[in-house]
Amino acid sequence: MRLFVLGGGQLALMMCWESQRIPVDFSVYDPDSSAPAYRCARRPADPLEEVERADAVTFEFENVDISLAERAERLGKLRPPLAYLRLKKSRLEERAFFDSIGVPTVPWRRAAGWEEALKIAESMRRAVVKVPTGGYDGKGQYVYPREAGAISRLEGELLVEEYVDIKREFSIVAVRAENGNVYFYPPAQNYYVHGILVWNIAPVKAPEEAYEYVHRILDRWKYVGVLAVEFFETSDGRILANEIAPRVHNTAHWTLETDASQFENHVKAVLGLPVREPKAIAPTAMVNILGVPIEKLPVAELERIGKIYWYYKKEARPRRKMGHVNITGGSLAEVASKARLALQLIYGRDFPRLVLRSYAASGSELASSAGGRQAVVTG
Repeated sequence: MRLFVLGGGQLALMMCWESQRIPVDFSVYDPDSSAPAYRCARRPADPLEEVERADAVTFEFENVDISLAERAERLGKLRPPLAYLRLKKSRLEERAFFDSIGVPTVPWRRAAGWEEALKIAESMRRAVVKVPTGGYDGKGQYVYPREAGAISRLEGELLVEEYVDIKREFSIVAVRAENGNVYFYPPAQNYYVHGILVWNIAPVKAPEEAYEYVHRILDRWKYVGVLAVEFFETSDGRILANEIAPRVHNTAHWTLETDASQFENHVKAVLGLPVREPKAIAPTAMVNILGVPIEKLPVAELERIGKIYWYYKKEARPRRKMGHVNITGGSLAEVASKARLALQLIYGRDFPRLVLRSYAASGSELASSAGGRQAVVTG
């Protein structure tokens, strides 16, 4: 069996790690010759020819060469379907998709440009203005009225969302097999700072309606593989879909500690192999390592409380995901306590410089992941 993955970042690397026992020829295409996945995967000489050779083609993030994905789709090899990848090319289209299938989301409007965006935001009183394309990990998001000046410098169509007060953020990750069977991983509760995931904990509970919304998304174009859906629970009790990730996802890295990780199940699903419902699930916390180079990481101390997964990226920069730590224990309270210790060991006093957007870039955008208030719990 031949699997070709578009994108060679840490998600492809972990897919490759988790497919080692399966008889699969695992290849990756990434224009960056130092991409993490090349430590594990084969690099094809010609990506177009590799599409022809592969039994299945998948992608590890949304900003991949669309022409390769389109070719794979025409050959009936792309999983999940191209429609989901195209959906992630625009936040506006993603919001319209939610509306079309009856999945509630943050109240939103489309603006032709910054002037209209400011008028809409003013009518909402508090709002978040987002650049529709290319944004992830909190990039391209601006809070109104605090950042009205930055909004006035934006170009093109914009997404304007009502600012909502968030009680918590959680995600549900599912795997759908080629035969339509769907398995859910237990929900994880996620803690973001300025739009980037810092840590999360699982398993937690989610209302049944959230599972129904995930089913609608999966069924729309007959999804195959792992899909993540991030939700808000608002202070007034509403469950709102924030975004989907049609791929393996950071909020499910904790599943590496189960008997059927998201990475293994994604590989098996896209290759048409049977997927497994995870059974061995212990309370687990995942802590992202952001911007810390390996020489400054307290490896021994972190290994005493958990397991380090290192991505082997060439350069450490603030807010760049360099690795993560998974921590298991007998209870959620125990692993949450250990996660706070891991945060202190990883960042110490450097947390603002390495994680906060105001330190990572000049003229920062201090929006949260979708306008609500969410912060890392450190004590």
